Amino acid sequence: MTRRTIIGAAAALLLLATGCGSNPEVLAPPETSRPVAPDTPLVLAQLDRGVGAVPVGSDDPRWADPSAVAALDGSAVFSIRRSAGGADLARLDPDTGDAISSWPLPSGMATIGAVSPGGRWVALTDGPQAYTPGAPRSATQLAVFDPRAGAETRRLDLRGDIRPEAFSVDGTSLFALDYRGDSYRVQTIYLETGEQYDTTSRDKTVERDDMYGTSVRAVLSADKTLLSTLYRNPDPGEPAFVHILDLRHGCAYCADLTPPFGTGPEGSDRIEMTPAGTVVVAATQADRIAEIHIEEVHEPSDKPVTVEYRDGTLPPTQPAFDGTTGFAQVIATLG
Repeated sequence: MTRRTIIGAAAALLLLATGCGSNPEVLAPPETSRPVAPDTPLVLAQLDRGVGAVPVGSDDPRWADPSAVAALDGSAVFSIRRSAGGADLARLDPDTGDAISSWPLPSGMATIGAVSPGGRWVALTDGPQAYTPGAPRSATQLAVFDPRAGAETRRLDLRGDIRPEAFSVDGTSLFALDYRGDSYRVQTIYLETGEQYDTTSRDKTVERDDMYGTSVRAVLSADKTLLSTLYRNPDPGEPAFVHILDLRHGCAYCADLTPPFGTGPEGSDRIEMTPAGTVVVAATQADRIAEIHIEEVHEPSDKPVTVEYRDGTLPPTQPAFDGTTGFAQVIATLG
């Protein structure tokens, strides 16, 4: 099934949008912020621009950095800090937003594309983070930075408008979106050689095709081997789907959902991991749940991955942060 929708600004959510070419500063809460006890729990939040930490029960971030990018499980946060003297790649304390380590930004790099769990690797590119629909770049320069070594370990010249998405478990490959006008493909980049190819399907007989989607949210499995992204289509005739990327074996699978998933108002679809290792998608307005057994993606097969449907919903997280300017989603709970 070809997934049809329009790539807009929301498509950059999966890629954690930042402001390229700006001189971002860590933003402190405004003076009108309500006082919050020091031991109040914090959540690491994806904002419209960058990342911040928001105390539960408060409308105002404790800190916010428009250039920050977090690992998908919230285990590490990095930012590009610019000053009159140049630019640094900084690792941030998620609780305070303070830089706890920093290194000169590799030459020619402009944005952070992806951060691996634990901050083991950071993918940097020379292009703007946000994609302009219909105007793909013909080439992208990619650098991989190793914070342990404090150095750039790979520099690759890639064809196409490449937006890093996630590292493979062993760090030998990078999965990325290759934008092609109003569509994109999920590609695998073998970092040792720079080889690029369309990510193979779980069903090896299926050829990969162009995708058209607006991401809602991505969730990472507890063992960090499966990345599941909910995509939404504004056309009611084509419901939502979940793209599942196997970060261990380097293959992908699309779980097509049925209405009402993706056919309700924007913001009415939710995706979460469960303690059992499955993914649940909720069509909150319709009180329906789809539970996807994503662990089956690890096994090559031409049989569909199990999807179970039932009545139910997930408690919303958004209302707790309705007053937080630019709030997009919770990445992780801190502490």
